[in-house]
Amino acid sequence: MTTMLLPNIPATSRRGNFLPRFLAVALGALALGAPLGRAQDIPNDIITSASPLSPAQKETVAKYAEPLLESLKGDDAIKVRDARQALVRPLQRSGVVVGVPFRQAYSQVLGQPLATLAEDKRPLNALNAMRIGAELATAEGFDIIEKGFRSPLVPVRVGAAGAASRAFVVASGTSSAVVPKRLFDTVTQLGKLLDDPEPIVTDAAARALINAFESSRQSEVRNGACIALCRGMSAQAARVKSTVPSTPMLDAFRRTSLAIREDLTKVQANRPTLSSDALRSVQELAGDLIAMVVRMVSSGALPPNRQADTAPERKEKEALREAPSQIVGASEQILSLIADRTEPIRTNFAEKVRQPSVESDAQFVIEAKDLLTKRLTRPPFNLPAERFNLNVK
Repeated sequence: MTTMLLPNIPATSRRGNFLPRFLAVALGALALGAPLGRAQDIPNDIITSASPLSPAQKETVAKYAEPLLESLKGDDAIKVRDARQALVRPLQRSGVVVGVPFRQAYSQVLGQPLATLAEDKRPLNALNAMRIGAELATAEGFDIIEKGFRSPLVPVRVGAAGAASRAFVVASGTSSAVVPKRLFDTVTQLGKLLDDPEPIVTDAAARALINAFESSRQSEVRNGACIALCRGMSAQAARVKSTVPSTPMLDAFRRTSLAIREDLTKVQANRPTLSSDALRSVQELAGDLIAMVVRMVSSGALPPNRQADTAPERKEKEALREAPSQIVGASEQILSLIADRTEPIRTNFAEKVRQPSVESDAQFVIEAKDLLTKRLTRPPFNLPAERFNLNVK
């Protein structure tokens, strides 16, 4: 069973090892336990039905779900966990293809109760509701998940983004369970979530949009996810002036740039071609990320090695550059994949940023500024020279 990222975050998330500690606790709380009696299971012929369910079959579904919903509302963590597992089990039965009629009938029973529970002040109950919504992958399932986007609790917003990430993957295999417009609406909401003040929420929203971008076979959803992801992360990159972003934010930048680079290198028959608007947002993001690293280097946020540095100091400076070097390297490769072959881009920014030396930094800044203010103003990019803010103040 796919697990979901549900970290518990302090009021201000910065660097630290809180995430591994939380995951150990959260996964322990939500781990697989003794399932409820198999005698209660819904028959396979209902789950796999290709035709709308009969009133009697719908009654069977309701009788199965209603007592479990009551347990899901309780305060006993073990009973809540068992109820969640039992409600998800019909949707994940091994060797069984879940039919759309069953998903829809199941959603009619679960939808409103879970949507209400998703707004519960108890994080565990809210998160379990959204986790079930993710496996439904129906319009009702996405309604449940979106409740969490507006939660005042950071772990719930993170969990909602994680649930959306899973729901996009499930929905990609259930062609008629959710119309593209409904998926696009969730993509739009995730784009807004990228602007969350907590970096860990931004990272979770970026993961969800990447999953939508990579898994969708529908052009509207794939392009919408790409544009929302790129524009949201461009806005975040523009905010970085003379400091190194928090670890979750760096992870979001790195994960996004690597995912887009990998997508551009793949040719798959069931993956729609990016629209001109989506491709432009990709180009802009790649440039924005390079400009962000230019500001980090120029401001001294990524300090070079000095002769008087001790070995630990040198090691620390090198570690500080690991993520920025990967971000700038992936961004350069994105632009190179798009560039006209008659004027290729070969600057090896990653290696220059990785080396914490005054000379390498100076060369990177010069070449990056030349790329951003000259090369990207010409075809096939045609971006305005003033697009990229290289001012560190």
